[in-house]
Amino acid sequence: MRKLINTLAGDLLQPASYKKYVASFLVITLACIINYYSSFPLWIRNLSFPLALSWYSLLFFFFFSTGMFIEGKLSFLRNKQVQLILLIAPVVFALKVVTPFHLLLPASISTAYHKAFLQPMDWTGAVILTFIILSLLHKKLEGKPGLYGSTKTQSLRIYILLVCIMLPLLLWASMQSDFAAVYPKAGIIQRQLGAQASPLHYFLFEIAYASDFFTIEFFFRGFLIIALAKVMGRQCILPVALFYFSIHLGKPMMEAVSSFFGGLILGSISYHSKSIWGGLLVHISIALLMELFGFIF
Repeated sequence: MRKLINTLAGDLLQPASYKKYVASFLVITLACIINYYSSFPLWIRNLSFPLALSWYSLLFFFFFSTGMFIEGKLSFLRNKQVQLILLIAPVVFALKVVTPFHLLLPASISTAYHKAFLQPMDWTGAVILTFIILSLLHKKLEGKPGLYGSTKTQSLRIYILLVCIMLPLLLWASMQSDFAAVYPKAGIIQRQLGAQASPLHYFLFEIAYASDFFTIEFFFRGFLIIALAKVMGRQCILPVALFYFSIHLGKPMMEAVSSFFGGLILGSISYHSKSIWGGLLVHISIALLMELFGFIF
């Protein structure tokens, strides 16, 4: 634990880093005010595919580039690898968010099953699409096939400890009204299928839900952190964390805000370990615990 604290402090508590965090918190606060308390939310639903792709690409680019600006090292932008990542990464994740893979569901299934498994189908399709793109980007940037962050991590003990530390916060969050409005996500199975809902239906839903975190970890803590670190060093962590915050604007506000801190911590760990597996364990554990607490409370 001491080693982890020292590592995080070395990355995140540099001299004058408070100025960067103040600037980041101002951006996050403004985004939350607009998204959660105005009539013009940043996370817009029910857009057509071209509009949604354009909007989310711009939204993600804004937070990603703002993080670069806050870091104050705009000289990095002259690097062709950074330019490529800054331009293409928001579009890749926007594709992941808005591509309607649920249209591939058989037309013969009932409306109830279609609604129940619409989101799991989108998650599953996004995993396949994102992994293909990330593999191509690895080949482009590294000259060989592979995935950033796929190397074996040294030990999972510290990540299990992190999950245990998060338990009290998760319990508190599970008792908030905005949490209950979103979790458990698998509650849609009961709402749509009623008496037809079976343990297999819930299992398939949660497996698809967990698969989405493979996409997120390989994208943020794998591709973005590890590829950018080769040019930017530890200064890639904050821009990626702000980008990571922006994808949570469709979630409860406390979850969105806390995602920035999670992005900093997991980004730092990935920066040093060059592996996503520990972060993936933390992410999936927290997500499934939120599902469990959603059912219990």
